[in-house]
Amino acid sequence: MIPWRRPSRSIEPRDRSANLAILRSFALLLAASLAFLVMATSGSARPQTTNPGAYVTVRVTLTNKGITMSATRGRRGSTAIFLLSNQSTSPRVLAVGDASLNHRRGTGFAVKLAKNERRRVLMYLTYRGPLPVTVGDAGKAKVLGVFRVI
Repeated sequence: MIPWRRPSRSIEPRDRSANLAILRSFALLLAASLAFLVMATSGSARPQTTNPGAYVTVRVTLTNKGITMSATRGRRGSTAIFLLSNQSTSPRVLAVGDASLNHRRGTGFAVKLAKNERRRVLMYLTYRGPLPVTVGDAGKAKVLGVFRVI
């Protein structure tokens, strides 16, 4: 019977300098990967104002005492859906922003609402800044609020 023998290693172990070179290249690869991941996560965390792809719903209720707005802000580049409701005892004209086309701003709308009338108006928010909300006719308009585009 042949006694059991441990097989001899024909491959000699690597020397220390080769092991250190492999460890250094692995550490360099790991550091580069982590740096890339950090840059990728910080770049995706920024707000995208040019194309947010969002809708903002703003409920506006007109009463005899004044107006109420559910949201007073919207991001530039988004679409605002104004749900208008006149609960006053007389017809009212509501204007948001500048409804005329000859001024520099030129963004906004004006709507005449009969008593107990509801209406939906869509507005693409292109102008950054305050848009005054007025109630009344052109001669007797009162600024009752501000819708801000940020």
